[in-house]
Amino acid sequence: MGSKIKFPFKFSLVLLILTLLCGAGCDTTEPPIIPPPPPMQKDSIVINIADVTHRSVSVSLQSAVVSPQSKTVKLFRELSGTNNLVAELPGVITDTTIIDDDNGAGLLLDTTYSYYAISIDSTGSAKDTSNTVTARTLAPTTHNYTWTEYTIGEWQSALYDVWGTDENNVWACGGVKINDTTYGVIKWNGTEWLGDKKVGGQYTVYGFSENDVWSAGESVNYFDGLEWKQVDAKKVNNQFIPLDTVLFENRPYTSAWGTSSSNLYLGNEWGKIIHWDGQKATDVGIQGEDRINDIWGFSENEIFAVGTNLNDRDHLYYFNGINWQIIKEADTFPNEELLAKPLLSVYGKNPKEVYLAGRRIYRKTNNEWLEVGNFSTIHKKIRGSNSNNIFVVGNQATVYHYNGVNWLNLEPTSNTNIGFYGVFVTDNKVFIVGDNNSTAFIYKGENF
Repeated sequence: MGSKIKFPFKFSLVLLILTLLCGAGCDTTEPPIIPPPPPMQKDSIVINIADVTHRSVSVSLQSAVVSPQSKTVKLFRELSGTNNLVAELPGVITDTTIIDDDNGAGLLLDTTYSYYAISIDSTGSAKDTSNTVTARTLAPTTHNYTWTEYTIGEWQSALYDVWGTDENNVWACGGVKINDTTYGVIKWNGTEWLGDKKVGGQYTVYGFSENDVWSAGESVNYFDGLEWKQVDAKKVNNQFIPLDTVLFENRPYTSAWGTSSSNLYLGNEWGKIIHWDGQKATDVGIQGEDRINDIWGFSENEIFAVGTNLNDRDHLYYFNGINWQIIKEADTFPNEELLAKPLLSVYGKNPKEVYLAGRRIYRKTNNEWLEVGNFSTIHKKIRGSNSNNIFVVGNQATVYHYNGVNWLNLEPTSNTNIGFYGVFVTDNKVFIVGDNNSTAFIYKGENF
């Protein structure tokens, strides 16, 4: 008898199962690979320092909140272990900038602050914390300036405004007669002043680069880096033919500001503000009789303008990106509601640090205009390089400087018959223009 091979029971059971499966149809195809679940998305917040002044820090926030439970984003300021809530924002934010000035009180000068943001869900729990950024507020600047005087032009010369890109590219405008030729614009090249534009009657100059400059007054002119061209009209047979009717018919212009040569605002003698979009001009629709003395803005959606009226109240105008409106009035007899006349100039580093100049100096704080200077003389223009380096200039050769702590009369000349009308400021230089008895003056101040 032949011997029988005996298999272990477990092996027999496995063999039986395989036989049954193959009997039903054996399929050797590998099963599909199931991909792993996608990684869980989380809320993300990124912050950066956008700007710094002597009394504020601007923080930009970006977030991509995915979780539906996210409710708010909170921005915090930290100093010496103390954390303070700066702002509370909706859960989904994009490119938002918060200006922290400690609710109008102002941050400490020359001090380093840290900032971070946290996403909070509907239960109050923190879901995500941003990166931490630091910023140091500006220190006070110096009042110590040395002065150089330039007498420009022959009899019947005057300068009304000045603007530049830096200390070696500065344009001043007005009417300056040099060798029997009248220049509406002269230029400082770092060494000397030279006649630049041969048409007089210019009252304002503003630009965006050394190859992108505008000057306006009795005409509107543009410099492209190679030559000046008149934009409002052209001269044919000793007559001016309008190139743009709105631009031509609203002369003379007194002030200019914009974000680019395709978004330029011009104020005129008759209470109008004209917008130039790079191709054509339009009247923005202000219905007033003010002389628009100055325009200053921070973006295409946040612009201020001031106007004076000999027979009525002066006005502060504001543009919110949609329409212009009067937000403040000034009168000969100021009170809690009315500022003091005249309103001649406006300037600021950011929308929370806006200054008005005239007989008095006002600063915007928590949407209120607080008096910060009353210097008896009339001030025609206020400008600065930053919030801790601001100049106001005006009648009787008056030049006041704000260094972040106080205002001081710098007294660049003892000739109080000179009237100053325009000022351009860099970090360590200042250019001031004016006239006296039909003679144009320029003062250049330098600090070391």
